[in-house]
Amino acid sequence: MNALTAAPPVLPPMALPHRLGPPQSEAARALDALVRETVATGIARQALLLRLSALPRTLAQPHHLRLAVEALEPLLAADRARLFLLPNHDAALVWRGPAPTLLANSLARLDTLFSGAFPQGDGLARHLGLPEEADLLLAATAASLRPPPRPAPAIPRLPLDPPALATLEQALSRADLSRFARRRTVCTLVPGQGLRRAWDTRQFSLSELAETLAPDRDLKAAPWLFRRLTRILDLRMMALLSAPQELDRAGPFALPLNIASILSPAFLRFDAALPARLRGHVVLALRPEDVLADPPAFLFARGFAQARGFRLLLSGLTTTIAGAFPAEATGFDHLQLAWDPALSATTPAALGLDPRRTVLAGVASTAALDWARTHAIPLVTGPLAHPT
Repeated sequence: MNALTAAPPVLPPMALPHRLGPPQSEAARALDALVRETVATGIARQALLLRLSALPRTLAQPHHLRLAVEALEPLLAADRARLFLLPNHDAALVWRGPAPTLLANSLARLDTLFSGAFPQGDGLARHLGLPEEADLLLAATAASLRPPPRPAPAIPRLPLDPPALATLEQALSRADLSRFARRRTVCTLVPGQGLRRAWDTRQFSLSELAETLAPDRDLKAAPWLFRRLTRILDLRMMALLSAPQELDRAGPFALPLNIASILSPAFLRFDAALPARLRGHVVLALRPEDVLADPPAFLFARGFAQARGFRLLLSGLTTTIAGAFPAEATGFDHLQLAWDPALSATTPAALGLDPRRTVLAGVASTAALDWARTHAIPLVTGPLAHPT
């Protein structure tokens, strides 16, 4: 049984509970999967989100929550209606097709129950259109899974300095960094078929690493010391990926690296460990500031890496600097552009980008995904880039 059909937390039509029962994390995952499927396929749905967790204490008693869910009974008659009870006691109902009368009946019941505490819009009840407003429902689903925040005392963070970096290097040499390794999926937009996994970007979570090993330091406050730190992390990531058990099961992946790391003996060991089936399927991601810091070193590293079958990606591009790195002139296989709402008013060509080589990053809204589809950008990454 997959997440979309998991029965317990997803109530079928006309099967309202007599009580809300325990929080259901399975419902949140099932709703997340359904919303992402809607985004990937473009199949229109509607949703009603009840933010019951935001009710004042006097209106959040068990019987109030039960009556609020029962007020949705008219909407359960809508086409393919599904009700999701989330871990924080919020509720969401998703259905297909127009159902204005059923929606009005449910909203009227809620209004009667809470004496006007459910205004439409940004109130406790919100009617959403999918996939256009998928990001709002995904955010509510993610929020329902998070534990209540614990107030933490503010810790002043000092800039990274040479002695602190030396101490951090020693800590890194002893630490098992595999627990900080993360993957971020880059997806291919396949017309009419949704999203397919292109590769996973492998990197360490700097925020988690800093919080654990250097909670009193701002790692990025001193750019040159930060670059030295990232080169150390490059070596550890290449060593981690070179393990036979890791490469045996690895699919296509991207690896953010400094140019100096590509020119190091560690890269030669990493290259030698790559199995033949991954040749041509590993992407090396570079940063603009690293390219500009030493152009001759970049040109040498580019030629060496591409001769060995690696593809190159330039990450961290914004609308203001995208035109300074034309793919044809710089020799990159992919250019990664960060999503900005201002992009809605322009085109890749106006930014000097070849859509066929562009990766759109930070795709957290349907507006970003629609812009990529409209301009035939084949690759996307971000919260909404979820393979189907």
